[in-house]
Amino acid sequence: MPTTLTHLFDKPARHQPVVAQNAIALTAGLGIDGDVHAHRLSPRQVLVTLTSELDALGLAPGALYENLVIEGAAPEDFCPGSAIVSGDVEIRLTMYCEPCQRIAPLVGNLGAMVGRRGILGVVVHGGTLHTGDAVSLIPGRYPPLPASVQQKFRDFIATIPEGRVVRYRDVTMAIGVDDSFVRALPGYIKRNLDAGLPLHRIVNARGQLLAALPQQASMLAAEGVPSDGAVDLERFLWRG
Repeated sequence: MPTTLTHLFDKPARHQPVVAQNAIALTAGLGIDGDVHAHRLSPRQVLVTLTSELDALGLAPGALYENLVIEGAAPEDFCPGSAIVSGDVEIRLTMYCEPCQRIAPLVGNLGAMVGRRGILGVVVHGGTLHTGDAVSLIPGRYPPLPASVQQKFRDFIATIPEGRVVRYRDVTMAIGVDDSFVRALPGYIKRNLDAGLPLHRIVNARGQLLAALPQQASMLAAEGVPSDGAVDLERFLWRG
């Protein structure tokens, strides 16, 4: 059986159902054009599942809020670190999508959905996908993201460029966790004070400096980022 795209969906707004499309355009490093999850920091730009998984769960395409449904792929090749290639488009699969309360009415036991919600990915090469397009699934093309949230946090903080800052909510987006995780970030910062990470490049939602980092102002100033208790986010926010 050839491996093909059977369904395509996008999601124009939060708290809304996905919308079936005959074609979707993707931008490298950003995601699906016009989709609410398109963001350069996010490892969750695209959600992919298999028709075999939907059939096994007794669910219709789109029920899991996925963007791509693939038929004919070998399930053992469908895993984080694999690549989906179709024409000029390439998607890197990053991590399994965690079950959430939005799908609870459909599946009942969320615990049984671990590893079955689909796999998230980022757009490596952009282009346009159409229903019926042939795709290749290439296992092992990329390293999967670490399963540990702690390691994801460390890996992301290390990439923040000199002279730029990110907010708590940018960190949660970049490590692929729920927005509510911002409450846990002060603890992560404190536990990593001696890890050699550029933690001084993290600010709160209003750009204010963090009490846990007493040398933050001087460290930012050394990178050309002035602050008087807060950083000008219009000038210095890093968007990926």
